[in-house]
Amino acid sequence: MPEPDMIVALTPNLSLDRTMTLDRSLVPGQLHRVTGLTVAAGGKGVNLARAVRAFGGASCVAGVVGGFNGQHFRALLEAEGLENVLEDGEGETRECQALLSGGDPGERGHPTEINEAGPPYQPGAVARLLSHLPQGQVVVCGSLAPNTPGTAFLDMLRGLDRPVVDSSGAGLEAAVQAGASLIKPNEHELEALTGSAALDSARELYRRSGVQVLLTRGAHGAAFVGEEVWEVEAPQIEVKNPVGSGDTLLGTFLWARQGGQSIPDALRLAVAAGSANAMLGGPLKFRADVARELMMRTRLLTPA
Repeated sequence: MPEPDMIVALTPNLSLDRTMTLDRSLVPGQLHRVTGLTVAAGGKGVNLARAVRAFGGASCVAGVVGGFNGQHFRALLEAEGLENVLEDGEGETRECQALLSGGDPGERGHPTEINEAGPPYQPGAVARLLSHLPQGQVVVCGSLAPNTPGTAFLDMLRGLDRPVVDSSGAGLEAAVQAGASLIKPNEHELEALTGSAALDSARELYRRSGVQVLLTRGAHGAAFVGEEVWEVEAPQIEVKNPVGSGDTLLGTFLWARQGGQSIPDALRLAVAAGSANAMLGGPLKFRADVARELMMRTRLLTPA
């Protein structure tokens, strides 16, 4: 049975992720050979659930899957031992390709990503999924399925108990309108939404709506804006693959807060976890012990 304090990661547009390491740097229009291939269940919520579990917390992946890719997705989650609530839908679960340049497994930098759009919004499947979500803190993560009506996403959020939302654009706007407990935009997403500097926008958003903001800043760290305002600088690391670092950061922050850690401590550990994810090579290689070590190298700034 699901635990009452479970973190339920609901991802509107799950994916089957293929990460390929190439024999050399990517050159468009030329032949490349694959020297390494990893296939995994993908989506922001899956990465978040992995991070929560890495720290010993209870997590559950929720979403709609379909077709042969959906079957493969289910099998991969089961192989990882990740608890899940998946609803069968129409169409084929999308595939997302990530290309890492160079044959050196330690090659640094962000991969080239090629993401399918995925099947269109399926109201029936979504309604069935929402009807049997386990009890816990629901976190809605990632991009919306194609053709999702804005009102449908807003209604879904309003039907949940003060969810946490990690989305962008229209999804971020809907989260604020629905009274989410917390949103997690990155600087670019929040600035695109408001047209103002990210931290100033986060303060104003909280003042107007009461929605807390966990603002991620990539290699520079993160900030929390609520009744308290805290900023944490990330440690300097060698980046192997930063994909999923924001998801890992959010999952760690929620787990730490759920366990009673203060906002500053939770934010420091979360920033360290995001850094560990990038340093180790992504969510499948993330380790909580490395995050705890890196936490000592984060820098907590005086509340602004």
